[in-house]
Amino acid sequence: MKRAVLIVVLLLVMLPSNSFAGYCLSAKRGGKTSLMFKRYLADLADNSSGFAVVVPVGTAMDADGDVFADKEITGILISEKASWTDDHGKPMVVITGAIHGNEWATPEVCLGIAEYLLANKDNDRPARDDLGALINEGQGKAAGAAAKDAIVPRINSIRELLKTVQVLIIPVLNPEGYDYSHTPAGRASYYNSGWRPNRRPTRDLTGGAEQVCYKKDGSRYAAPPAGAEHCFLADYDATEEGGDLEEEEVVVCETVDGKAVHLFESSLEVASAEMFDAIYNSTEPARVVCASNQRRVWKEQWASNGADSVSLVRAGTEGYLQEAVGVDLNRNFQYKWDVAQGQKALFIRSRSPSSRMYRGNGSISERETSAMERLIAKKKVVALIDYHSGTTQVLYPYAYSTGDRVKGSYLGDRTGNGDYRVFRLVSEKIASLLNRHDRKDKSIVNFTAAQNYNNISVGSGVARDCYYQTEKIAAINIEVHDGRYTYEDEEFRKIVPEICKTNVPGAIWFLFWAADLEGQPGPGENGR
Repeated sequence: MKRAVLIVVLLLVMLPSNSFAGYCLSAKRGGKTSLMFKRYLADLADNSSGFAVVVPVGTAMDADGDVFADKEITGILISEKASWTDDHGKPMVVITGAIHGNEWATPEVCLGIAEYLLANKDNDRPARDDLGALINEGQGKAAGAAAKDAIVPRINSIRELLKTVQVLIIPVLNPEGYDYSHTPAGRASYYNSGWRPNRRPTRDLTGGAEQVCYKKDGSRYAAPPAGAEHCFLADYDATEEGGDLEEEEVVVCETVDGKAVHLFESSLEVASAEMFDAIYNSTEPARVVCASNQRRVWKEQWASNGADSVSLVRAGTEGYLQEAVGVDLNRNFQYKWDVAQGQKALFIRSRSPSSRMYRGNGSISERETSAMERLIAKKKVVALIDYHSGTTQVLYPYAYSTGDRVKGSYLGDRTGNGDYRVFRLVSEKIASLLNRHDRKDKSIVNFTAAQNYNNISVGSGVARDCYYQTEKIAAINIEVHDGRYTYEDEEFRKIVPEICKTNVPGAIWFLFWAADLEGQPGPGENGR
């Protein structure tokens, strides 16, 4: 692997100064572990002639609660005269991948961006994509030739860009979750879509309490109510009857006397307002949503012969309670963390340590999110891209609501546009760049710009909302593959390089645009 990486790096640095083809080379070699990404970044930096340095951003915790040096969260800082301790007065743009462990294409997109920047670090010609099209196509047009409300960045070459900004690229923000998603158990997780959260053991996430129960408004009961059934998110295990293990599929309720457990309204979707209302509108007995640091599994055989419940003693001996692991890092940020109002459909999952969407026991409770908070606090970060997979969209704040809009004018005060309109225009421009070539696969193009995932989904504690609202950073998500997360090796080598080549031009345009934010107030100024 080491020799292969060096060959790729040498190809990058030997490309002529007017070439724009030297990127997304890494993806063609197949999938990698987080440690392999770290080594690749080191080789890029070693051959960058001072344009890149590798930086430790933080560390991740594994399922045993240990921190290992080889699970360091690693980034590569790219800029002219790159230095982690001296920013030379330049602002920083951050690019992250794999905050969700199963989104395998995203680290390769991040590497592709690094490869593009370093291959063209001395190139003062207008930047182009792999098929020769100009990336900042509006720059240099005659006045009035561009659309009236178009945003046209001032910079159009990589050489000028790297004189102006620092680019910090973190390919794998969730190294423990990412590496675990490549194991057989990790790949099989959640209907074979792969392991999403980190690997933090949740045995200590309920504050030492055996159970935590929630009121309808999302606040905690001081103690689990004695006069109500306690209802939990659970898996449905039909494997003994030749079926599947269906994760996060049902709700089970433990009886008031603590002697039995039963399925609750199995015809209702767990992630629905109807399930939420059915639980909290229950009488005789009353019911409440609860959570503990254990995963609950309902066995199909318990409902045989017309039975609708099973004793907790029997259930306990047959695997009802199992260990829960992992926090969804993109639900762990501080802004609108643990929102209840308007999010009935998320209530049960976001509060359940057994869910792949568990938001943690507190905002910024995880090493990975804490590392990002420290980074943002120390550096003059003006913009950020967080890469994801699952659809093809360019997403802007706010993720927590379909109705609320950003109301600031921090990003748009030079153009006269408010920030909401700036986010729309920037996201639509990026989507148009990602769509302009036929990549022979509709699942990696057809990008749209939107506020919400699939236009309707909401989520609290999401990174882009937090970065914008608390730090006034121009933060967006880009989702790179519709309906896909993990791959077999042959498919990875075929499709992921195309995903990479599709997405790198959008990132480069975003960097050109973000360079014009350099004169804005830095950390500690203007409410930042």
